Amino acid sequence: MIKFFGLLSKRKKVKPHIAASIFVATLNNVIDQGFIEIRDFINNNNNLDSNPHLSIKDIDWFRNIIFLGNIYMLDEFFEENEKLKLRELILDELYKDLIIEKQNLEIERFLDYEKYFLDLISENEFTVNAMAYAIFEKYNINDFQGDLFKRKNKPNPIFFNELKNLIKHFIWNWEDYLEKNKLTF
Repeated sequence: MIKFFGLLSKRKKVKPHIAASIFVATLNNVIDQGFIEIRDFINNNNNLDSNPHLSIKDIDWFRNIIFLGNIYMLDEFFEENEKLKLRELILDELYKDLIIEKQNLEIERFLDYEKYFLDLISENEFTVNAMAYAIFEKYNINDFQGDLFKRKNKPNPIFFNELKNLIKHFIWNWEDYLEKNKLTF
């Protein structure tokens, strides 16, 4: 009963800016290391007729997609005001190393892309689906598909499902984090 009320809770209290910093650093690390696998998956996929020739330089769109999907998922774990504060802290942390002018441009670009992503969310049932479709569109994967799917302008379902399964590895696990930590807004 005492644990129920949180009196004996072993959760560590964490300030939101610390959580945002950990979130951004960890996701950036996973993206930097994991994009190589995504790139190789797309470039060498048997379900595509030709190789899109993605390079390591193509990581920027992928980074935006991963952060947008993860930021969108904050709704599942936080109240509206907490989500907005955390989102703001994440964006600040994401672009903190840039000079102010470049920082403002990058945040503006991110927010513009967020509008596009929200449209994808409304068209797709799940966030991971929207993330996979954003990758399909932003890397022009349709241009490398067979004629049937190219005409339909839809991703090959086998390719799409494999991509979704890979993207799931880039989703922040708030359940585990919040089981061990309590954000103090």
